[in-house]
Amino acid sequence: MVKKMQTGWYPWLNLVYKNIINNYQKNKLHHTIIIESYNINNTYKIIWAISKWILCNQKNGIKYCGKCTGCSLIKNKNHPDFYIFLPNKKNNILEIEKIKNILNNIQNTAQQNNNKILWIPNYNLLTIFGINILLKIIEEPPKNTFFFIGNNYNKKIEMTFKSRCLLYRIPKPSEKIGLLWIKKKNNFKTKNCLIALQIHNYDPELAYIALNKKNWNKRINFYKNINISININNFFILLPKINTDNIFIKIYWIILLLMDGLKYKKKLFFHLINIDQIDLIKKISKKYSYIHLNNILKSWIKCRYQLINIKNINFELLILKQLFKWKILNS
Repeated sequence: MVKKMQTGWYPWLNLVYKNIINNYQKNKLHHTIIIESYNINNTYKIIWAISKWILCNQKNGIKYCGKCTGCSLIKNKNHPDFYIFLPNKKNNILEIEKIKNILNNIQNTAQQNNNKILWIPNYNLLTIFGINILLKIIEEPPKNTFFFIGNNYNKKIEMTFKSRCLLYRIPKPSEKIGLLWIKKKNNFKTKNCLIALQIHNYDPELAYIALNKKNWNKRINFYKNINISININNFFILLPKINTDNIFIKIYWIILLLMDGLKYKKKLFFHLINIDQIDLIKKISKKYSYIHLNNILKSWIKCRYQLINIKNINFELLILKQLFKWKILNS
């Protein structure tokens, strides 16, 4: 996680960053701030940057110097006034005793520039017991102590806890901003960039990762295998291609392809996502009736949901069941 925090900066973080810094400069910064994003990595980056600025001893406007004692201590991960709530590696949960120890430590006077920061990288790591302990401290926080909590859009925050905090939301960048950012980092083909952005719901970071040659070729080859399966009516050859470490993304690719097939049937050509797979989309649209195609799609969506949410489910058996259904409809 620390590696992710320190690599690069995203322009779509600027608005929230400047807002928080400006409030601090006006002595109006709330003591407990939740920052939500569609991608939790965004909260890592922005809270890391804000913490460095607050603990910097030689600030330059809204920028930290990167050279003072405060900046050096944070960079080396040993600043005495910067506390990160890290989970137990075994169960990925913040232990109660660890929370209590940190909260006891912040009662002491700051050792550097009069400020103390407590950072909970992910609200999802908190148990109800952890939330209750934090509630007691944030109702009457120590002087010059700031709590920063990262959260994903999809995770609902306990209402009592939320009412004690100030919430900031990092907006998802537009397609144009995402495209410019990706092209600036690497001159990928615009067509591929737009496909990747749509696949990943306009998250530029995930789209950029997907455009990596190795990752992009995996997607291309996967669709080639689907094409072969349709031609020879043997979908079981897809099993070893799907049942891998990337099983959820593979099923997601299938879902997007089937959705494109439905869109093509309805002549919604401008809404297609996999525009580099137009021949395969045409084939799927022509081969299956709307009802059959819709049934296959719903079946794969249900399959993905079950794989994600049901513990100890037999992945291979469930995928085989899906492939068998597809084979029957393909006959």
